[in-house]
This record gives sequence, structure tokens and C-alpha cells, in this order.
Amino acid sequence: MPDIAPIRQLAIAYPILSVLWFVCLMPASVGYEFLGTIILLLFGPIFVMGAGIALGLPLRLNRRLSSWWLGNWGLYVLIAAAGAGLLISGFNISERQVGEIDGIPFDVTTPHPGFLTAGCFALTFLAVNASFRLRRRGGHGRAA
Repeated sequence: MPDIAPIRQLAIAYPILSVLWFVCLMPASVGYEFLGTIILLLFGPIFVMGAGIALGLPLRLNRRLSSWWLGNWGLYVLIAAAGAGLLISGFNISERQVGEIDGIPFDVTTPHPGFLTAGCFALTFLAVNASFRLRRRGGHGRAA
């Protein structure tokens, strides 16, 4: 049986990731409606978390890869830093969007949605696949 993220980890990650996705993607969208936003916030993180779990399955199903991944704090910090860097870049780089919504033309600049989405997904992947267990290191016994 693969060592998949426990339900309690997903239950803790869901509200945090919902807020993260809301804070990052709402400024990047030009037009949105209230009902669509509520539906996106309720169900969007569930699908993204499912995609993160599916992409993380090779880390869990392969025994050697799993022992390397679980508890690898250095890699967790690296992924978190990359995700935070993408989010910071996304908010600092503007993208001009021109179009028309319901017959009303718009010409606005928004934060870069590609960087924001990539940063949110990196942090989502880490939140659903990271393990808080310590790594076992062999050969560190006490001398008698």
C-alpha cells in the first residue's frame, strides 16, 4: 500500500490552499461573477489537490524514490522557495489584457497569471505530498 498523504493533512491543506488560490488568482482575472467565484473556491482546490496527489504518486509507489522523498526537508524548502519566488514574480510582473466582456471593452494590467498559477501549484504539490516524518539514516549506531 502506497504511503499517500493522510486525510488530516489534506483537511488542513484545503482551507489554506483555498485562500492561497483566491488571493493569487482573483487579482489576475479581469472579469468574474460572484457565483462562479464561489464555485471556483469550493471545488477548484479539490481538483488541484487531486492533480497534485496524482502527480505525486510516483514518489509514493516507488520504494527507493519514496524513501528519498519522505522527510527530505532540503527539497521541501527548495520547492517552497521556488513557489514563493514564482508568486512574488507573478505579482511584480504585469500583463496587459485587452478584450471585451458582455459587450464592454476593457484594457487593464493584471499580475502575471502564469507565474501565479505555477507558484500556487508548486505550493499545492508540496502541501499534499510532503511528509513530516523524519528520514531514516542507516549506519548511525552508537559505539559500544
